[in-house]
Amino acid sequence: MKISGVIWDYDGTLVDTRMKNLNVTKAIISEIMSDIDIENSVLGSLENYEQANVKSSNWRELYRNEFGLTEKQIDNAGKLWTKFQLLDKTEVQLFEGISFTVPKLSTYSQGIVSQNSSENIKNNLERNDLAKYFNQIIGYEEVDFTKQKPNPEGLLKCISDITDQKNNGSVVYIGDHITDIECAQNANEKMGRKAVISILMKYNKLNLAEGWEYKPDYISDRPEDILEIIDKIINA
Repeated sequence: MKISGVIWDYDGTLVDTRMKNLNVTKAIISEIMSDIDIENSVLGSLENYEQANVKSSNWRELYRNEFGLTEKQIDNAGKLWTKFQLLDKTEVQLFEGISFTVPKLSTYSQGIVSQNSSENIKNNLERNDLAKYFNQIIGYEEVDFTKQKPNPEGLLKCISDITDQKNNGSVVYIGDHITDIECAQNANEKMGRKAVISILMKYNKLNLAEGWEYKPDYISDRPEDILEIIDKIINA
């Protein structure tokens, strides 16, 4: 099988952004809901915030279900994301193995499709000397608020931007959340063929895909394993 590109999710896949995203979400929700008791909400601990994220298909659903925001308030929250991401100084780290694996895949066009801010992603990649390996970055700003993952619009745009659609090759999409796997499935349905091969970045979390309606094509515990998985796909 021909692989025409490799596309990554960002949060939880390339970078451990859990604490930063928690702090940013606290700032956004406090801005919109001045009377919220942060400590007695899902924002009271990193563990509670992670559990809420796992249950939600995307950030809009999280904000709607956990905080009772209206659609207009959710739209406003999205507009605040970049501002508070850039203001927040919480340090984030690449997951171990990413700085080795991404350059090893430089023979492929690489992209990122994320619900984070593209500006924030670019800044972090530049600090880690990885920006040069990515041909396109699709953040939430590049996709209509109503068409965030698992809607495949952002993924399809990235595929179009980094690959030659005439060669009928497939792209590999690597993510850590059920939303990423559903997004890959939705992209395949939209394109009418197996255009996206999904890899779940598990990072040794137990039973991560248990009970999911759609299963990933492959599961990787370490970024380095992705190199072997892609070789297996090519030689299948």
